[in-house]
Amino acid sequence: MLCLGQGGDFLEFYDFYFLLEKDGVINRVTWGNPQAQEMYQLLFSDWALRRHKPAKAFSLQEEVHTGEFIWGKDHFFFEKLPAEDGRTYLFIKKRNDWEWLMTQAMNHVLEGIQIYDKNACAVFINKSSRQISQIPDDLAVGGRHLLDMYELSEDISTVMTCLRTQLPVINRVDHFTSSNGVSIATANTAYPILRGKELVGAVVFEQSSSIVSAYAQRVEEIDKALKQYAQHTQTVRFTGYTFEHIIGHGPKLREAVELAQRVAPRGSSILLVGETGTGKEVFAQSIHRASNRRDRKFVALNCAAIPETLIESLLFGSQKGAFTGSESKPGYFEEAEGGTLFLDELNSMSLGMQSKILRAIQENTFRRVGGQKDIQMDVRIISSCNEDPFQAVVKNELRKDLFYRLSTVMIELPSLREHLEDLDELIAYRLSSTSFQFVHTFSQITPEVRRLFSAYTWPGNVRELFHVLDYAQNVTDDDVLTVEYLPGYLRKTQEICPEFSDPVSGSDSATFPWEENLQNIMDAYESKVLREALAHYGYNISKTADALGIRRQSLQYRINKYGIII
Repeated sequence: MLCLGQGGDFLEFYDFYFLLEKDGVINRVTWGNPQAQEMYQLLFSDWALRRHKPAKAFSLQEEVHTGEFIWGKDHFFFEKLPAEDGRTYLFIKKRNDWEWLMTQAMNHVLEGIQIYDKNACAVFINKSSRQISQIPDDLAVGGRHLLDMYELSEDISTVMTCLRTQLPVINRVDHFTSSNGVSIATANTAYPILRGKELVGAVVFEQSSSIVSAYAQRVEEIDKALKQYAQHTQTVRFTGYTFEHIIGHGPKLREAVELAQRVAPRGSSILLVGETGTGKEVFAQSIHRASNRRDRKFVALNCAAIPETLIESLLFGSQKGAFTGSESKPGYFEEAEGGTLFLDELNSMSLGMQSKILRAIQENTFRRVGGQKDIQMDVRIISSCNEDPFQAVVKNELRKDLFYRLSTVMIELPSLREHLEDLDELIAYRLSSTSFQFVHTFSQITPEVRRLFSAYTWPGNVRELFHVLDYAQNVTDDDVLTVEYLPGYLRKTQEICPEFSDPVSGSDSATFPWEENLQNIMDAYESKVLREALAHYGYNISKTADALGIRRQSLQYRINKYGIII
């Protein structure tokens, strides 16, 4: 702990201090730096006016004169010193994590890093350098002289030469013996560290043959990845989905694709029905690009993601003066003129808004919000529901007349669990289409991962599968995808849920529930319930929270807790 009272200029140490009366209330606040004053001045000035006791606010015991405390989310050091007339100074300093952060950051650097002061006494040695010299992690090196740690000549030492000449020493090979008798050869580069013209110390970067080999391999992989990325981005320009982007040959999926391809050239309205993540927008764009309207715009509106107060102006546009700050602006119906408008998750829209859309479709005209002029429209409507539309009508979530108006053709998209035979094809497609974004990616998947993928219910469907693969590509540096590289919720599901048994041997490879920690069992079950509920309500937070009987904030907390992807 930094002791604030051991002499010297207090201005170098504290952020602020309170002068306290005999009864512990604040007499005044004095600031040690402008940052602390800006952050706390209003609060502490109010404390002084209200004669607060900071010791009580910070939960400081009267008999303790120095130590640490946590206030809010921050850590502070404090020290009490006697003042005149029985009063007390309470010095406060906020803990600064910069040094710790710098240390942890340098421990992730592949090459060795050593920092010395101007007297060649060690200030810091990172993890790689400790491994090169076989210095134990728990051995304190701060303050030890370079020549006490290594057996080498002062005249040929890279660090000593740098400190003596105050000039860089570039790529010098040192051969030395560590304190435990290990003979070591490294290539070193040292730079003097100056404050103005004053020498403060030196930093040295060292590389062993193993580090050079690792660097060479990494550089080769990075160079290859950058070239692949450049080639990919130069030749590929994504202009929208087509039927070629619908991956899989399962019978249910092919049936949906074939129906979509047949009706795409016609002008009829289409209703896509499928759970969240089944590819409804991929189908909608594919239908548009296979239609006679392909040369006009495709405009999509996610009805579940837009606040009710904004949907009307987004769809119909607004006229200047319609409401405070409004400008004349076209809506989605005007933007999609001659093309296609995709209303995603239509059942999430209010019945009142559905009524206005129905009227516009029936009349082929609409007015901007605040406008007085009817605008003619020629727009093909493709809409979607993330639940059974007939049930949505029964539950009064979808107007019956709008449903029949928009469902001239209804296409049901299968969930991923209904065409698991396409898993391998989907995985191969995702890996090949995203591999250029990563320096190193896996090309094989273990049987354990395949079994888990086949047994999992995939409430987020293809979108969730792609998220899982993207996560694994971000965290793995191996050629093979193993269970350890999967998101935590999938690993926990495998460990706890007994239904994930080995389909080949028939043996249950999971832990029996009564052998698992009770909290883990409860967490896994809660996670599963939340995922299924969110998928059922189209990942609409408010609707899911209402259905589960919990507050929106509580649901959001659990989503973050279990790493649920939305």
